[in-house]
Amino acid sequence: MKQIRPPATAQKFLQRVLRNELAEEIQGDLEEKFYEACKNQSAFRAKLNYWYQVVNYLRPFAIKKLKTNPSNTGDMLQSYLKIGWRNLFRNSTYSIINITGLALGMAVALLIGLWVFDELSFNTSFKNYNRIAAVYHHIEFGEDKLTIGDAPVPLGTELKTTVAEFDEVVIATWQKEHVVDFENTPTTLNGLFVEPAFADLFSLEMHAGSAAALKEIHAVLLSQSTAEKIIGTDAVGKTIRLNNRDNVVVAGVYKDFPNNSEFANIQMLLPFNYYVAMSETTQQQLTNWEDLNFQCFVLLNETASLAVAESKIKNLLNSKGSDDLKAIKPEGLLLPMSRWHLYNEYKNGVPIETKANLIWMFGSVGVFVLLLACINFMNLSTARSERRAREVGVRKVMGSVRSQLVNQFLSESLLVVVAAFVISMLLVWICLPWFNTLTVKQITLPWNNLYFITATFLFIITTSLLAGSYPAFYLSGFNPVKVLKGTFKVGKWVKRPRQVLVVFQFSVSVILVLCTGVVFQQLQHAKNRPVGFLREGVFFVTIRTQDLSLTNYNSLRADVLATGHIQNMAKSYFPITGSMAADASITWDGKDPASRPLIALNSCSHDFPSTNGFEFVAGRDFSREYSTDSTAVVVNEMAAKIFGDDVIGKKIRFASGIEREIVGVIKDQIRWSPFTNQSPHMYYVKYEEYGTLTFRLAEGASAQAALASVKEIIKKYDQAAPFEYKFVNEDYNRLFNHEERIGKLATIFASLAIIISGIGLLGLSAFAASQRTKEIGIRKVLGASVFQIWQLLSQDFLKLILIALLVALPLGYYLAHNWLLQYEYRTELSWGLFVVVAIAAVVLMLVSISHQSLKAANSNPVNTLKTE
Repeated sequence: MKQIRPPATAQKFLQRVLRNELAEEIQGDLEEKFYEACKNQSAFRAKLNYWYQVVNYLRPFAIKKLKTNPSNTGDMLQSYLKIGWRNLFRNSTYSIINITGLALGMAVALLIGLWVFDELSFNTSFKNYNRIAAVYHHIEFGEDKLTIGDAPVPLGTELKTTVAEFDEVVIATWQKEHVVDFENTPTTLNGLFVEPAFADLFSLEMHAGSAAALKEIHAVLLSQSTAEKIIGTDAVGKTIRLNNRDNVVVAGVYKDFPNNSEFANIQMLLPFNYYVAMSETTQQQLTNWEDLNFQCFVLLNETASLAVAESKIKNLLNSKGSDDLKAIKPEGLLLPMSRWHLYNEYKNGVPIETKANLIWMFGSVGVFVLLLACINFMNLSTARSERRAREVGVRKVMGSVRSQLVNQFLSESLLVVVAAFVISMLLVWICLPWFNTLTVKQITLPWNNLYFITATFLFIITTSLLAGSYPAFYLSGFNPVKVLKGTFKVGKWVKRPRQVLVVFQFSVSVILVLCTGVVFQQLQHAKNRPVGFLREGVFFVTIRTQDLSLTNYNSLRADVLATGHIQNMAKSYFPITGSMAADASITWDGKDPASRPLIALNSCSHDFPSTNGFEFVAGRDFSREYSTDSTAVVVNEMAAKIFGDDVIGKKIRFASGIEREIVGVIKDQIRWSPFTNQSPHMYYVKYEEYGTLTFRLAEGASAQAALASVKEIIKKYDQAAPFEYKFVNEDYNRLFNHEERIGKLATIFASLAIIISGIGLLGLSAFAASQRTKEIGIRKVLGASVFQIWQLLSQDFLKLILIALLVALPLGYYLAHNWLLQYEYRTELSWGLFVVVAIAAVVLMLVSISHQSLKAANSNPVNTLKTE
């Protein structure tokens, strides 16, 4: 029968923890008690009691004292730093390579980190950030489901009285430009008409005056920077003229909204009461549930559930609206302020995370670029291991324990990282203005911010550990006996981690370059897309004053054409590159009653199609020779397909009861993002709008002379009207701003990643050449050519690059393909791009290592062998 013994783990634990002079005696007593216990109880209970007795003996007087190092910690640290400093200067070439690579990687990581932080902290400056939400609506048009942030005015009153979860509800207009005239100096400002509660809801901080002025009618609040720019430091009480219509008093000056907030561009706040009093039409909007043209913000109370509040507004608009409104199935939802900036886009009623994915994508790029720089440090440190093996052996023989050696190498890593960090901060400081221009930000280095200082400290420590931990533990593990006997050799297995890191490094670099190429291919693909209208030699001026809008258009047009600088002129509600209104209530003979297509609309003068160079595929342009053209429409190809075959002459009817006739069909136009499918739209003749004036330059006319003459004529009709123009081509190009910004950032980061990888290869190739100096000398004596020596030194690196390409190209294809899926109109991935990137990667590798390889190949073998 097997003899029962005390638990071995407990016995070992006792020997390790208790003082030596007590351990043996106590262990004997416990064994005696254990065997006695086994006679009267089960083995399990006896072992459990043994463990209890072991724990019971853990008294302060009985526990071993921890071994302490007699050396002074401060002196030891000073020694580490001094030796590390000497090693930096003794191996200056490798130190420069390490510090340069790390500095570039850290600069990229810092810039991206500041940008990501700015994006993630959007709107967080508002005190009620976690409780504010905006009312959105899903609406359906046939198979299409749109999500809009629009609401009618009466919804605000309804929410205030029926939803207990809301502490406050505020209605506001959308941002719009207004002409403000102070002392005959007109200026265009972005403004909002808001209800009085807006000030408290969005933490409005007053610099002067009172926010209570939002309860008045003829009052206005200006941002501090705007007030100082157009009036001066003492703006409160001054009178300004708004849109050349009414005089209003500056009743308050508020501190500018933060740059990374929803209202950063708002320069002026106006009372909603003033908006309502502007006309009979605006007064009717107070009770019109069909007019979804306003913003609605809510403040949830501290105990409210967003889901419960959302359930109460889900069907509210549908229950209050007419049959036409119910036909589009409006469904209310609440979008929290935390989602306004990065998660406010929907596709078929489902939120898409395009913006958020972009943030995390560039954040990952920053981490990877820093990682590439750290890989350089690890590779060079382990590659030079043989040169430091004797140092490690001597230190161990002299009594150094492994922890001291680890600390030595980590302190050297810290020195390199600190030096690189100082340089990287200098680079960031120099590049920040340019970076802000590129990203359309106003990021600054928050030197006085405790969180930034803490993050900086953690950043340095993390990078030091990341870059130095592997070399420290690897180098400190050398066997001193083998090292000092001269039998220590670095085995082939030691190269494997270094080779894996090189493959990883180049794989990341190739993926970045490949994705950058795809971004530019997509940009070019969209830019080459036919737009359906003229882009060159056409500019427009927005009508912002009442007097200019009421001017006789035909007289104004005659004066402009008489200058000889302008070939044609037109008027429209929206410019050719602007948005459009939309209508889903249009009917025609033969229409399916269940179908409600959403068709975009733009009113214009007879001359609009010809001024903008519309391309007709059927029918004709508007003409003043036909009196019936006052009720005519021109439709694009997509709309023509909806109306049926042979649409010329077909009558269509609007909800207002007006009937119009289709007289022409034009090619589809790009009226919004060139990366999306376009929509059906139409143009109809109507002159009674504020809108836009469009001008087409005469052939050979000077743009400057044309602008000057048009400005003079407009001032003749309305002196207060500001002359602010935009060329169609320039305004169209803004549609590419986001993608171009991505392309430029990707190019910069990819280039830096390639440079860092090249720096790493340069260092490794230099070390490899120095390690094989004598071998190269012997080969040259035996007749090896320069090419053979170069081939010998290059082939190992070439194999690693080829492996990196095998990894990077499929992964790059996958990432690029997924990125392109966010666009409805997109390019096809070209195999030619992959070939070019692969060849470029190989060429870069050869360039990086060839200098050292050729230098070693051309060296005199006598100089390398004479010491043997």
